Amino acid sequence: MPQAFIPELAWYKVMLYMASQSSEDLFRMAYVCPLFHTLANTPQVWNTISMAKYPDHPSWYHANPVVQLFLQQCRACENPESIFREAFEVFFMQGNVEALYGMRIAATAGHMEAAYLVGLLGMSGIGPSKEDALQFLCSLNQRNNIDMKGTRDALRRRLSRVFSVARHIVDMFYDGKIKFNHCSACNNNEWCFVLKAGLLKQR
Repeated sequence: MPQAFIPELAWYKVMLYMASQSSEDLFRMAYVCPLFHTLANTPQVWNTISMAKYPDHPSWYHANPVVQLFLQQCRACENPESIFREAFEVFFMQGNVEALYGMRIAATAGHMEAAYLVGLLGMSGIGPSKEDALQFLCSLNQRNNIDMKGTRDALRRRLSRVFSVARHIVDMFYDGKIKFNHCSACNNNEWCFVLKAGLLKQR
């Protein structure tokens, strides 16, 4: 029997999914044939590719040109995780509030930690407005497969590596200064939250 023809677009969608799950599996697939190699090197695939294999510890990779090239390519293709890492470091390590713009770009592109952090900072009074922050938090609620606990835990691990101000922000989840409440904007009583009075004074 003749083999069924699979359109290039279908393979491209497979590549995009593979990229979001595992960079290693994507690169293995890219070696199978010239078509896969071409599809794997498109900007959209690099925009989607998972960076989980290389945690956010830039000093670890200085001696590895292959990893450096990988990280540079992710940034060149505006990978949301890459944008968020850069903005996160500038904001927390350098104290540059303008880095919130980068976080917002990553959040708008679908980065869950970025959306959650932008919302949290905004509700704490850091950002354009609390209404704007609430929009990012509500956007998380609109996703079908959101793992809110996993998102909070991942953000907490990331924040634990920076200064005490970051620990203060994430510790608000654990000392009762942030409580979850009903949100009329998204009609949900689980993901969105309100801040108790006097939050910024209790460090």
